[in-house]
Amino acid sequence: MISIIIPVYNEEKTVLNILKSIDIAFGDISYETIIIDDGSRDQTQQICEKASALQKNIKYIRLPQNKGKGFALRTGFENMNGSFALIQDADNEYDPTVLRMLFNNTKNNIVIYGKRNRKKGYLLNRIGNLFITSFCNFLYGSSLFDIYTCYKIIPIQILKSLNLSSDGFEIEAEITAKLLRKNIKIIEIPIPYIPRTYKEGKHIRAKDGFIGFWTLLKNRF
Repeated sequence: MISIIIPVYNEEKTVLNILKSIDIAFGDISYETIIIDDGSRDQTQQICEKASALQKNIKYIRLPQNKGKGFALRTGFENMNGSFALIQDADNEYDPTVLRMLFNNTKNNIVIYGKRNRKKGYLLNRIGNLFITSFCNFLYGSSLFDIYTCYKIIPIQILKSLNLSSDGFEIEAEITAKLLRKNIKIIEIPIPYIPRTYKEGKHIRAKDGFIGFWTLLKNRF
């Protein structure tokens, strides 16, 4: 079985569509979906509770207050039963059919990242991702392209060895840093990507990038 981890925060407009798309993409194999609601204040809770009641392989966990993406992901990891953790955002930036394509390349000793096109999205976000990925490559001697991609597929035995502690978006940097410190192979596969705007609910901010730089640095030494 595989575990699809979905952190959500105020995603009433998109989360149900994502759940339906996951069922279409993964319906032929054994999987569980774990939704971690990071203190949503819209109708996300009601939508997810209803979906969980109707579909047995959907587990819904609500956090009493907003803790951050990293905390939500770690909560999902702690409650998963699958042999692989697949990370899926609740917005429409990433298509679950693409996640299934990535999963078809899995092996027990590698981690898979979905590699986004740098020509899409806000210019400052693209520049920030370029710099933080380049900084990662400089520190760790790697040659990665996109460490802040949502799509990551991690075998459970590798995931358990990472001892993750981040609460915010810097968990993306922490995951990559600890994988590289352990010399675990990361394979990047190009994926389509439709970035959403801040008006549509994009959450990451410039300060998250600075925290990511510090996370890479402190995990290197």
